[in-house]
Amino acid sequence: MARIRIQRLESELFKLISNVLTFKVRDKDLQMVNLSAVKLSNDFSYAKVFFSSLDKNIPKVMAALERSKGFIKREIAAANFMRIVPELIFEFDELEEKARKMDEIFQKIHQEEDESAHES
Repeated sequence: MARIRIQRLESELFKLISNVLTFKVRDKDLQMVNLSAVKLSNDFSYAKVFFSSLDKNIPKVMAALERSKGFIKREIAAANFMRIVPELIFEFDELEEKARKMDEIFQKIHQEEDESAHES
């Protein structure tokens, strides 16, 4: 039962933080940021916010997220669906980047196979 509550709160946090980043934060460094997941600790005190970005300068994006952390926490508090506002920990989600690199590798393999098939 507790896990279901955590999942519901993670979903609500995901929606709320996504909306805040999309519509309320005016930082230009955060325009290309997409959330991929929010994981809440069992005691609700920490929330890991996983993100990806089209901007390749991840340290710049991380710095912008850290600057916006207080504003995002105030928006969570204003939404009034949690008694405790969790400490936000932003982490770059490397899964998307790894998947893109794997796609590039597979594409090169297929190109090499096609080239060797045409040469034969």
